[in-house]
Amino acid sequence: MLTRIVAYSKGITNTRMNEMRTEYESVMKELLPALRASAAKRLSAHYGMTQNKIAKLLGITQAATSKYLNGRYSIGVKRFEGKYINHKEVDTFVEKLVANDKLGAQETVCRMCSRNLSFRCGLMITGRK
Repeated sequence: MLTRIVAYSKGITNTRMNEMRTEYESVMKELLPALRASAAKRLSAHYGMTQNKIAKLLGITQAATSKYLNGRYSIGVKRFEGKYINHKEVDTFVEKLVANDKLGAQETVCRMCSRNLSFRCGLMITGRK
């Protein structure tokens, strides 16, 4: 938030702010939320899971799960979800989560990062207990 305030005070536009983002920031602000939204929808529709169970699997809050399931998240994430998220990979990610294969889930996310953003990420997928 502070970066955005400083950028606006210096006359930097939103487009310029996006150019200033590192690849890691793009993953955190676009890829992961898009993946979580797609995964939450699949966990609910195909596995009949509650919002609380989905939240625990994805390591997010129940409120965030509700937003993902109801489509109340940023337009940038929605665009990213539609354009870059491979639904077969989301299915693989969900299957790994349901099977409690956290390493397999992490590898799926890293493959998506590598392919979509041209770099290897070291993201850890951890569920809350």
